[in-house]
Amino acid sequence: MKKFLGIIAIMMALSMAFAQNNSSDEEGASMDTSVQVIVPEDMHTTNKTAQVRIEYIAALDEVRIYYTCLEVSFKEGEARETIHACLNDFQLERNYYGYKYMKQDRLSYKKNARGLKQATYACQVKFQR
Repeated sequence: MKKFLGIIAIMMALSMAFAQNNSSDEEGASMDTSVQVIVPEDMHTTNKTAQVRIEYIAALDEVRIYYTCLEVSFKEGEARETIHACLNDFQLERNYYGYKYMKQDRLSYKKNARGLKQATYACQVKFQR
């Protein structure tokens, strides 16, 4: 009986050691979720104060895109069209099949360093291969 319990104890110890080795391998091979900030060359807008910034997470195929301009010259329709055109360009450059919206678009107003009120239209999408 003592031999049987000893064998079971050894098998349990070996299985625990094996399980710990596998879990440490999975932790070491974690995904790279770094954010790449991209400013498109062609912003597809006629607004002189507008800026487009793309934040791309390659491991998750996610993109956050921001359209920022002065509040007095902001038009929501133009912001949507500009973002859509930039996303289409990004899709062609990175060989994606399509994309879907992850969240509802957001509009926020903030003052910049010079005290001028700016509008920021933000969109978050997930690309599909």
